[in-house]
Amino acid sequence: MKIARIFIFISIMIVTSFSVLGVYVDKALGMRHNADAGLQLEGIRENLKTLAKMKPEDAMEYYEEALSELKMIVEMYAGTEEALEAWFYEGATYTQIGNLEEAIKCFDEVLSYKDEINQHFEARTLYFKAQSLLGLGNVEKAKEVIAALRLIEPRAANSFGKQLSGTLRLGMYAPDLNTTDFKGNPVKLSEYKGNIVVLYFWATWSDHCLRDLPKVKKNYNRFKGRGVRFIGISQDDEIEELKGFVGANQISWPQVFEGMRWKGTISKMFNVEKIPAIYVLDKEGKICYIGNNNKKVSKVITNLVARSE
Repeated sequence: MKIARIFIFISIMIVTSFSVLGVYVDKALGMRHNADAGLQLEGIRENLKTLAKMKPEDAMEYYEEALSELKMIVEMYAGTEEALEAWFYEGATYTQIGNLEEAIKCFDEVLSYKDEINQHFEARTLYFKAQSLLGLGNVEKAKEVIAALRLIEPRAANSFGKQLSGTLRLGMYAPDLNTTDFKGNPVKLSEYKGNIVVLYFWATWSDHCLRDLPKVKKNYNRFKGRGVRFIGISQDDEIEELKGFVGANQISWPQVFEGMRWKGTISKMFNVEKIPAIYVLDKEGKICYIGNNNKKVSKVITNLVARSE
C-alpha cells in the first residue's frame, strides 16, 4: 500500500469520521492474528460507516455500543493484531463523539506497542493523536507528536502546517482588543480573561457567513451562561446594515463594526483574509482554534468547558 493513499484515507476519515473507516487497514507486525476477532472488528467498522450518516447526537447510543464491543475485543483477544486495531478504532470513536482525552489514551495504548507495529500503523496513530491534542488546545504536546510523525512520514506531518504556522498560531496569546461595539459599549479582550471567548469575523454581505450564522447561533445558545462569551467582528460596509440585520435576526452577542472589509486594524491583527473566520480562546486568552468549522468549534469549546468545570 502506498503511503500517500494511507494519508488520503486519514484526511478523509478526519472529515467524515467513519464513512470510509476500514478501507485501508495496516496490520500490526510481530503479533498473532485471530480470525474470529477479525470478523467482529469488520462488523463494527461497517456499523461505524453507517453511523457516519447520522448526526453525532442522534448516534450517541450506537457509538457507545460500538465502544463496548471494541473494549470487549481488546480484552478477549489481547496480544492480537485485532485487539490493537480495536484500540485504534476506539480512539477514533472517542474522537467522533468529542471525548478527546479518552481518544488520546487509546492512541497511547497503540503506540506503547511501537516495536511490534509497522510504520504505517504508527504514523496513522500519531496523526490522529496530534489532531486530538490540537483539538484540546495542547499545542506543545501536539508539536512533539508531529515531530515524531515527521520522522516516519514527512508529508503527513507537513499537513499540520496551516494549524501551526502564521503570525498568529495555536497556543499563542491573542492580541488585545480595545474598542467598542456598535452600541458604544466597551469591548476589551483582556477584561474577558477567565472566560472562553469566541471571536467571529463576518459580514452581512457574505453568503457564506449567512449560511453559517444559524450554526454560530446554535453554539451561542448552547454555551451561553457557561463561561463562554461571543464577540462578532463585522466587516460590513455600512454600520446601519449591520444594525438592521442584528436586530432583525435577534443576534445577542456584542458586535464590533470594523468596516473596511479586510483592511481594518482588528482583521489585520488576526490575519483575517477571508470570512467567516472563527477564533476560540481559552480562559487565559490563548488561541485554541482557528478556522470556520462550527462542529470543530463546538468540540473545542466543549472540551475547554469540561476542563474548567
